This record gives sequence, C-alpha cells and structure tokens, in this order.
Amino acid sequence: MKTNPHHQTSPEDRIPLPQKIFYGTGQISNIILALAIVNLAPFVLTVELKVDAFLVGLALGLPRLWDAFTDPVVGYMSDNWRSRWGRRKPFLLLGSVSVGICLMLMWQLPQGWSEMAYFWFFLGMSLIFYLAYTVYATPFVAMGYELTPDYHERTRLMGTMNFIGSLAAIPMAWLFAITQWDIFEDGVQGARVLALGLGVMVIALAMVPITLLKDPTKHRFLKKDPDARTHDGKEKLQFFAGLKTTLKNRNFRMLCFATFSFFPGLILIQNFSSFLVIYYVYGGDNAAASVLLGWSGSLAAFLGVVFIPLVTFMGTHLGKRKAFIVCAGLALFGTLIKWWCYQPSMPYVNLIPGPFIGIGFSALWVLMGSMMADVCDEDELHTGERREGTYSAVFWWIVKLGLSASLATSGLLLNATGFNEDLGASQADGVYFAMRICDIVFPALFISAAIYFTWKFPLTEELSYQIKAELEAKRGKVAMLHEEGAQA
Repeated sequence: MKTNPHHQTSPEDRIPLPQKIFYGTGQISNIILALAIVNLAPFVLTVELKVDAFLVGLALGLPRLWDAFTDPVVGYMSDNWRSRWGRRKPFLLLGSVSVGICLMLMWQLPQGWSEMAYFWFFLGMSLIFYLAYTVYATPFVAMGYELTPDYHERTRLMGTMNFIGSLAAIPMAWLFAITQWDIFEDGVQGARVLALGLGVMVIALAMVPITLLKDPTKHRFLKKDPDARTHDGKEKLQFFAGLKTTLKNRNFRMLCFATFSFFPGLILIQNFSSFLVIYYVYGGDNAAASVLLGWSGSLAAFLGVVFIPLVTFMGTHLGKRKAFIVCAGLALFGTLIKWWCYQPSMPYVNLIPGPFIGIGFSALWVLMGSMMADVCDEDELHTGERREGTYSAVFWWIVKLGLSASLATSGLLLNATGFNEDLGASQADGVYFAMRICDIVFPALFISAAIYFTWKFPLTEELSYQIKAELEAKRGKVAMLHEEGAQA
C-alpha cells in the first residue's frame, strides 16, 4: 500500500533551542494572565465576598464581548505596523506593562461593599484588563506563527512553548490555597497581596521575548515607505476585507469550532467541579478543599507538561489531526469517569480524571497553534498577504466568545440546579445530583464536537509541504533565526 513520505525538517528551517525557550518564557506571562482571573474570581467574589455566582459569571463573561472589537483591531494594527523593531514587539512591550499593572489593581478589593458595587468595580477593571491583555497576547501568538515555515518545526515550537507554559500552570492551581494562608486576615487580603506579585512577574517575564527573541520577519516589515498608505510598495492590508477573507477560510473555521468546543466546553462547568469539592466532598471546609483543588490542578498541569513531548512526537509522526483526536478521546474518557470521583469518604479519588483531561489540553495548545500557522501559509498562497495578527485575533476572539458565553451561562446553569451559595454545604435535595450531571454531560458533548471538527480539517502534512514549496517558489525562503548548521 502506498504511503505518503514523512518529511524531514531542513536545517535552515529549524529554530535554535534557546530561541524556543525565549519565546516560551513569554508564554508564562500569558498563562498567568489567563488563569489568574478564572482561578481567583469564583472563590474571592463568591466564596469570600458572597457575590451571586451569576453576577460573577457576568463580570467574567461580558468583557470578552468587548474583545469582539479589540482583538481584530489589535491584530490588524499589528499586521500593518512597521518599525525598526518589527511588527510585534512594540505591542508586546505596551501590552505587558499595561496588563501587569491592571492585574495588580483589579484585586485591591475592600471589605464592606455591596454586592453590586463589587460587580461593577470588577466588571470595569476587567474591561481594562482584557484590552491590555489583547495588546500583549494577540501579537505574541502571531509572532509564534512566523518563527518557522516548517510543518513539523511549528509543532516542536508549540510543544516547547506549551511545555514551559504548563510548568507555570502548576503553581497557578494553588492561587486559592495561597489566599487561605494564615499570614493573611482573610482570602480577600490574600488576593490583594498575591495580585501584586503576579503583576510584577507578568511584566518581568514578558521582557525576555521582547529583548532576546530574534524576529526572522523583521527585515520584511521595516518602516521604509514614507507614504502612510503603503508598506514596501504594497497597499496596507484592509481591515474589513481582511476580516471577511479570514472568516471565509473554511479550514480556519474548522480549527475555530474545534477549539471553541473543547476549551469553553470545559470552562462551562469549572465552577461545578470546584463547588462540588468544597461543599459536597468537604462539607464547606474551604481550607481543606483548597488543598485538594490545588493538588488537582497541579497534577493536571504537571502531567500536561509530561505529556507535551508525547503530544509533540505524535503530532510529528501520526499527523496533527490524528494526534489531537486521540488525545481528545482520552479527555472525553476522563470527563465521563468523573461521576465516580466525588467521594466524601475518599476525597482524593477526585484526582483520577485530571491526567486524562490534561493530555487533551496539552494537545489543544500544541497542535491547534501549529495547525493555525499552516492555515496562515495557505492564506498567503491564495491572497499574497501575511496576516498572522488578524488570524490570531479572530481565532482567539471566537474562542473567547465561547469562553464568555460559558462563563456567563455557567452562573445561570449553576443557579438552575438550585445551588445557593448562602446555604453552604446544606443545599436542597437533588442539587448535588443535578450539579454532577451537568459536570459530565456538557463537557462530554463539547469534546465530542471538537473531535468531529478536527476530523474535518484537511491540511495534512503532504498538502502543507506542497503549499510551502509553492510559496518559496513565489517569494523565496524565509530568513531563519540561526547560524548555518545550528540544531534545535
């Protein structure tokens, strides 16, 4: 039977390991920003300050609708930016400093406010936070798409980046537990102090790719043309025309739908899992529950780190699509067995599903990012334009739209089960049963949808290398980062 050849990455397309690490260090900032809010808000606002779960979900979800405007605009500006530092780094600098400061300020919550006062303060700060986050994250992701033109090297780059980012995710699972330390008066004061440290870390770590990462495309996007309407003799990319072209790309939509299904589908029931541990398993003991939740998140993150080399190997040998389907299938299995893992007499069996779900997340971040870079090549072949910023922005806006809907719906769904935060562990009959049903059924359906959309994605290894060859025949090879002969 005839089989397609397995392509080998040419030396000039390889990224040196130090450069991969520099890029991955910027991902630590990204991870802190992504997890700090969702890992703290339900506990600080709902458990500590008794803000209704629906209002918390609304305060978390509504700002992501704001991203519908800011993400494409920042992506478009980044694609069209011309400077001596290239297209992306000026945005990384502005965004990292701004979002780090916002992260520090938004958790300086005083005691004694009304429920609505907390809601409006947190909502307002979240709007500013996510704008600054977009200015950092959108160009950062776009830069990753540009670092190599090779199908397999992209997977290795995303593997290294997410390996480093997943290491950062391990301590992020302990944020709630840290706020419960005895050195703090209460969890609210703990969150205030913790946020200051996290904000400083975000800014400091983002400086690594800003100052040390080499941009192989910088020479193509220098500020040469004094005519503001053109760059390098070409018309600027058009905003609305570019958005239309992006959204019409069928392969791009398949990736969006797959990620939209997998990630927000699990976020939808995140509060269910946490509240079941706090109130059902531990009877309302916040301190004890925070330890189990910390171990659960850390185990999933740690095994996610362990699994990333495996996912990378699978992606470069089985193909990205097949590798993701296998890993998502394991995540589906982990979701289904959660029904048997809420045991008040044996709390730590709750750790069992984590590794299965963790490998699914590892595959999501490693392989979807790599496949997105392949889509950008396909787009350049058809349009002659490099629009990584726009693709990154629209992709993540669609994902964040799903996340926004999940966060907003999560509170409604939690209230629909009859859960009442004022009752603590003494919930009405049937509430815990309904919460456990939701905790399994919804993510299982969403993961199944993600598997289907990935199965429909057509850009194989063979086709991607054909596209690369046609692009290089048109415009030559992309200048790479390393000296001749360097190996990653």
